[in-house]
Amino acid sequence: MNRLATLIGALGILAGCSDIAPPDQPPELTAPPPVGTSDFVIAYTEHVIPMSLPDLRQFMLERPIVTFLEPTGNISNPVAFETLEGTWGEIGATRRVKLADGHYAIERILRNDPGAFDYQIFVFTNAAGRGVDQIVGEQRFVPVDGGTRFEWTYKVLPKHFVARQVIRGNMDSIEGFIAGGLERFSAAAIEASQ
Repeated sequence: MNRLATLIGALGILAGCSDIAPPDQPPELTAPPPVGTSDFVIAYTEHVIPMSLPDLRQFMLERPIVTFLEPTGNISNPVAFETLEGTWGEIGATRRVKLADGHYAIERILRNDPGAFDYQIFVFTNAAGRGVDQIVGEQRFVPVDGGTRFEWTYKVLPKHFVARQVIRGNMDSIEGFIAGGLERFSAAAIEASQ
């Protein structure tokens, strides 16, 4: 019975922490954790875009997909970026992301080649920082008849069991966040290719 009461209390604490005030100063870069390999909670979306793979990747350079993300549920969208290490686009490059709600995240590039772009988000100043160890985003670009299939997997690694349950309860918002961004990106890519 005590474990159940502890679990319910912890869930209440996590739920009550959703309104953390934005920091006065942006976070400093810290050493990223090792990239997670298992125990993720996963969101996925895909779209076939009627562009060749090279044309799609060029469009992504000109109009990054993050500019098409909009707030969804309790997820804020990125509004500004500051490169902290390296050159953005190169493996290992790290940048600070300012969110529309005044919070920040820090992310780094894990992989960037014609068929894939992977990144790790590992600093969060909002409520996600209490329960999320890291997010690993994987974008795949697969040539198909009529264009390129853009696959986006968003893998959230909880810090503990209680956080896993809270994250699972928010997966519709997380999936809606990336799916909506990909839909808007796809529409813009289609319009640009005509």
